Amino acid sequence: MNKQSFMIFSLLLLFSSSLFSFFEDNDEETAKALQVPKQERHVKVSVVSPKIANMLMSQTVTGITEPHQKISINTLSEGLLNVKSFNGQLVKQNDVIATVSNPQRRNAITMQKSTIKLLHKQVLAKKSKLQNAKEMMKLGILSKNQLLDQQNLLEETNIALNQAKTKLDKLVLQDSSSIVKAPVAGYIDSLLPDGSYVAYGQTLCKIIDAHVQIRLFVSPLFAKELYIGQKVNINEQGIIANAKIIAILPQSSDNLLDVIALPSQALPVGLHIEAQIQTAQTKGWIIPKDSIVLVQNRPAVFLIKKNNATLHFVTVEKDMIDKVLVTDHLQADDHIALKNAYMLHDGAIVEVMK
Repeated sequence: MNKQSFMIFSLLLLFSSSLFSFFEDNDEETAKALQVPKQERHVKVSVVSPKIANMLMSQTVTGITEPHQKISINTLSEGLLNVKSFNGQLVKQNDVIATVSNPQRRNAITMQKSTIKLLHKQVLAKKSKLQNAKEMMKLGILSKNQLLDQQNLLEETNIALNQAKTKLDKLVLQDSSSIVKAPVAGYIDSLLPDGSYVAYGQTLCKIIDAHVQIRLFVSPLFAKELYIGQKVNINEQGIIANAKIIAILPQSSDNLLDVIALPSQALPVGLHIEAQIQTAQTKGWIIPKDSIVLVQNRPAVFLIKKNNATLHFVTVEKDMIDKVLVTDHLQADDHIALKNAYMLHDGAIVEVMK
């Protein structure tokens, strides 16, 4: 064996001895660690304290903005339509939309007034004849049957007079209703063409309310928590607004209840939104989300006291990305395991890191 080969053999022998010594020492340390009972092993953890908080709980729902109401305007008279506005026009309350002209009705009113005057004169004349008949019957000139005939004639004339007055009142009412005004402010829609002949009670147009409401679609399971006047928060496409619930409709669509809310400001019609309906105010504790562990599929935390970990189940009320709101029996001076919490078990010995 030459000198170079001898040096290589010596180096290999030295390396193998050191490697064997390393594994032998490591096995001894592992064996020593395993000899420590599991209950006595400790985990290094960091701790935090819970912070008390009062938070508004809310439910997120979808919805759409729509006109508050759409009112049909019906004519109260018959005749030719004279339009004073146009479709899409924004009108104020009591603005004139159209008039209904009827020359025949005007002539009928004139003739009816003449008829009433004539009947009124006839009534006066028949009253005078009846009075004369009564005096003549006392003198024995007229019989009782003749007197009754005069009374019947007077009653028939009075009935005709009253019927004429009723007919005149109806004509005058129709004529006074020939001016059609907007009952509310809004946009005109489906207006009949100018010059159309309209009958009594026919739909002239519709008024789309300028005010907007929000139709929200709510799960029936959540509906029992709703009430009239409940607050709704809207934050959609840069629009921040509030609204209040004014109606909870019994009807549903796609297994969702329709809830109507009025916004505090004007919103465009047809806007699809997401809204938060405030349900209640909850008092609880805010803790880091990383301190939550799952034990038997239930959320829990480990309370650290005198270097011991105690399992404490909690109820998560609200998830806030990196924090959670829990409502359970905690104290402000409790220490909750944060770092390495997942490594703990109930009764584990810990070392709290400074």
